[in-house]
Amino acid sequence: MKAIKGKIPWTFLLLGFALSWAIWIPVAITGRDYQSSPCLLTLVLVGAFGPGLAAIILNYLYREKEDPNDFRQRIFDLRRIRPSWLLIILALWPALHGVAVGITRLAGRPLPESPFLQEMLGQPSAIPMIIFMYFLQAGLEEIGWRGYLQEKLGRVFRPAGSSLLVGAIHAVWHLPLFWMVGTNQYQMGFGADFWIFILFVISSAVFSAWCYYGNNRSVLAVTLLHTVGNLSFDIFGYAPGTTKHLVFVLLSALGAALVIIHFQTTAKKTLPQSETSPD
Repeated sequence: MKAIKGKIPWTFLLLGFALSWAIWIPVAITGRDYQSSPCLLTLVLVGAFGPGLAAIILNYLYREKEDPNDFRQRIFDLRRIRPSWLLIILALWPALHGVAVGITRLAGRPLPESPFLQEMLGQPSAIPMIIFMYFLQAGLEEIGWRGYLQEKLGRVFRPAGSSLLVGAIHAVWHLPLFWMVGTNQYQMGFGADFWIFILFVISSAVFSAWCYYGNNRSVLAVTLLHTVGNLSFDIFGYAPGTTKHLVFVLLSALGAALVIIHFQTTAKKTLPQSETSPD
């Protein structure tokens, strides 16, 4: 406990949550579908930037204690991304969705529709801008979650423990969206789909930590993974409560469990025997 005391980035958590929730909670209180108003839509998008903005602000304020060059390089340096990882970054989430679709078909269950895919095919000229907006949102989130929080917690806990903790925090961060009309979380409610969502977010954090450490602590690599993940969700039809969605989340959790085993095995090989106790 003494080694951990004072090393949890509470300032980041308070600032990141405040920047997001100060926007999201008033939008939720309006009771309006946020997608029905360009103003509300913009506010919700800006709220998602809270963790990244908090990380940028704190990195500037603490620039004498931290290495700002390392922070910038982890965000922008393409050379940190290993070529062997590009296939994983581009194929991981589509592959999990594809397997979930196959299992759902074999089970004879209906597949969710994808209005998003239909809109993209109907307006191909808008695809580059859509991808850029997804990339921008993912980037400003990942600057906070991996670039700051994972980096800080990774100095206290091993990758397995820190990735699970980041995932739990990330899941809690979404809470106001469960009261916001028009969000996927609002459709889920607080029944079984709520816990399935928590499981997915934590699983996703494990994959992101794997990508982060596998690419020399590259925030850009995780941003690309996050972007592909969000696009895949909408392209394959994000439909909580369906068989396909449940199968997809269970596959994600299984994959995350394998990554945790990998983290633990690697830690035992690289750490002295006296330091291999659980986080």
